[in-house]
Amino acid sequence: MKHWLSTVLLGALLLSAVGCGGGEPTVSETPDADTAAQTETQYIFVPEEPKEGTMQIIPDITFRTGMQLISQKDHAGGDAITVLGAHDFYGGTAADPRWLLAQWDSGPCLIENRIESDVTTITDGIGRSFIYQPDKNQMTFELDTALYYQGKPAVQGDWWPHLLIEQQTFDYASLSEEAQAYYRCDADRMVVSFDIRMTDYSNTPIDGDWVNAAQFLMYFYVKGVDTNDFCWFGLQLFDNRWEKNDHYIGYDGGKADASGAMIYSIGSKYVYRNSGRTLYKAGKPEIGGEWVHVEIDIRPYLDDMLEHGLADGYFDAQMLSELCINGMNLGWETIGTFDHTMEMRNLRLDSYIDE
Repeated sequence: MKHWLSTVLLGALLLSAVGCGGGEPTVSETPDADTAAQTETQYIFVPEEPKEGTMQIIPDITFRTGMQLISQKDHAGGDAITVLGAHDFYGGTAADPRWLLAQWDSGPCLIENRIESDVTTITDGIGRSFIYQPDKNQMTFELDTALYYQGKPAVQGDWWPHLLIEQQTFDYASLSEEAQAYYRCDADRMVVSFDIRMTDYSNTPIDGDWVNAAQFLMYFYVKGVDTNDFCWFGLQLFDNRWEKNDHYIGYDGGKADASGAMIYSIGSKYVYRNSGRTLYKAGKPEIGGEWVHVEIDIRPYLDDMLEHGLADGYFDAQMLSELCINGMNLGWETIGTFDHTMEMRNLRLDSYIDE
């Protein structure tokens, strides 16, 4: 599959995503010398089958297969990415991880500068960490961009820091016909749910900053079942510039490696509409507050996505039944000097088909 960064910049609004598409870089593998010596039981992922009209459709939602660790992009070498090993959050051997941890452009490589820590944590010990705690079903994303900018302004044309987790595909084609129906975008309901809170947030604006933006985003990959259709279908979870965003609908551009693909991103005012509050308090990002529960049926927004795409002549597919959700990414995408940490637990995407 393909690893690459895409970015849209429209006025002051930054919306970006990572996924699969054109412009595939070279991926080279660095084997783990200890792999052959490890004898721990290896977890084999078995796709879930639907039960009584419902199915949770994010594979390996508890990270039992572990995390693939990759380098940043080598922009001088065709955007090549190197596989730097794997990590198991349960203390075993990550034989075939479904998830990968993506840095893209974040200063010194997190993985190459990784320090020893407990089994739940991947960290450089300075300010970049991904943590998964199985007992809490909780993820933590820590990103301090000071290592990247080193006191310099974030200028137009810069690559910028990321800390994302991704599944490039949910392997839709390998699923049973019954299971595939729950991944198709015409399911009766598709409910994203999770708890979220921000435990650290500071911003050091520097004179000359082009954009000073920190976003925590979730994107699902809407793909054609039998066509080459692709759309970044997102949820805006945090933006340091606006507490309540509206939808963003546009096309990916503005960078050499941009995909040109459609982006449909649900505004935070709708993401948090059923939560009663957002990640802001008294007009400022809230640090260390109570968990905010999010529960949103994305099915009506998939209808709207298709309508806009058809009006623009973008989709070959004519009906939602010809599109499916088949991959995702989640995490920080930041331009400017920020030190911020987001926590998320109990992430699910439940698909329902009424009998």
